[in-house]
Amino acid sequence: MAEALDVHYMTVYRYVREGMLPATRVNRSWQIKRTDLKEFESARAGNSKQVGQSASKTSRKARHGARDTAPWVERVVSRLVEGDERGSLKVLEAALRSGHDIHGIYIDVLLPSLVAIGDLWHRQKIDIYVEHRASVIIIRLISQISPRFLRRGLDRGTIIVGAPVGEEHSVGISIIADLLRYEGWNVFNLGANLPASEFAKVVENTQDLVAVCVVATMADSLVETSKSISAIRKVAHRDIKCFVGGAAIKSNVHAQKLGADHWVANPRDFFVSLDLLSSKAG
Repeated sequence: MAEALDVHYMTVYRYVREGMLPATRVNRSWQIKRTDLKEFESARAGNSKQVGQSASKTSRKARHGARDTAPWVERVVSRLVEGDERGSLKVLEAALRSGHDIHGIYIDVLLPSLVAIGDLWHRQKIDIYVEHRASVIIIRLISQISPRFLRRGLDRGTIIVGAPVGEEHSVGISIIADLLRYEGWNVFNLGANLPASEFAKVVENTQDLVAVCVVATMADSLVETSKSISAIRKVAHRDIKCFVGGAAIKSNVHAQKLGADHWVANPRDFFVSLDLLSSKAG
């Protein structure tokens, strides 16, 4: 392969580990389809013609923190399906070098990758063990990346995040919790499958609580979501806001019918809403 591409063999290895060149691991070696190799060669040839024209533009984008348009999600998903943790990390590091910040890595790359893996399993394109393995790899990736973005100083208050009974997946919650910590909040990540009574207990026993966010990704868990919000309401001070988010929630009206104050349409909306709460409190 190195001879065909006229590069060093370690360069080919980097192409594979960063998800640029599709490959399948067989025992201790990587196998690349001829069709994928030809597509990669064509794409590389096309890109090389534009290098001279876009070099100054690229440097300007890099200086201003702009992100390139590489298919980062596809690259991460390809590595996750193969169970390639090191390769997945290499892709994320390449995305960081391209200009992504912590929000871009988590919200624009990892969360969509998680959704894509779930969709592949739902369409029976991958086995459930592959989906589980990918989820564990994402958790490990978070543990490796998040220390790089630790924010020091006084916290802005405490946020509780968790999912009700019936919700089994907690990786997305961990991603949100990490980003909240980066924003300066103290976070209690309660994970998934938490009874309504336990939501109430932690609210009762938490000092400096600003908000609670209940995450619901499946329609089957909406009854328990409503129960959790009701339990929170009974013990929470009126100034403590209750948010609800996740794929099962369709609108702000839907969120309010469940008893919540606000709908979290996406993570960035959540951060903006918390900023507004913080500024009002200040």
